[in-house]
Amino acid sequence: MGIFSILLLSLGVSVDAFAVSVAGALCDRSKNRWQKILLAALFFGGFQFLMPLAGYGAATLCAGFVKAIDHYLALFLLLYVGGNMIFEACRKKEETPDVCCGLERFFTPKRLFLPAVATSLDALAVGASLRFSGEMILFPALAMGVVTGVISGTGVCIGERLGKAAGEKAMTIAGGCTIILIGIKIFLEDIGFL
Repeated sequence: MGIFSILLLSLGVSVDAFAVSVAGALCDRSKNRWQKILLAALFFGGFQFLMPLAGYGAATLCAGFVKAIDHYLALFLLLYVGGNMIFEACRKKEETPDVCCGLERFFTPKRLFLPAVATSLDALAVGASLRFSGEMILFPALAMGVVTGVISGTGVCIGERLGKAAGEKAMTIAGGCTIILIGIKIFLEDIGFL
């Protein structure tokens, strides 16, 4: 696999993580920008690195099974995260400095875990497909992780700028809807509808 193909593959698997980073940053009002960028890059990039390695290693055992259900898992996890954002935004609560429309900061390890897993399930299948095609995995996995980390950090910066330009409640609802739409897109692509 050539460098150009690996770069295209890395960009392809990073798109969903970028969109979730933008959506999360729309609501997150914590002041530490670098912490948010670092956490987004670490979680999204880290999972995009680890999942292809796991898929590559487990290809002979469960690749067909994972490919058969990965779109359901991604849909469920992203519906949960996005739905929770919308629900919390619509609840009437007094805001504290760490709370945006009733939602705790988005860029915490607890909140990032499920979206990172959901957006990297396709990388698990990519790792399995590379194993079956006889390709090496380390460089493509590393490229997927690095590209996704950079793209996710950029998404945080873009989302912060958009979030400052609009109201918190509207941006939290928009972010939740975006995350839900990403889950639906992943599902529809995997079943061949898109």
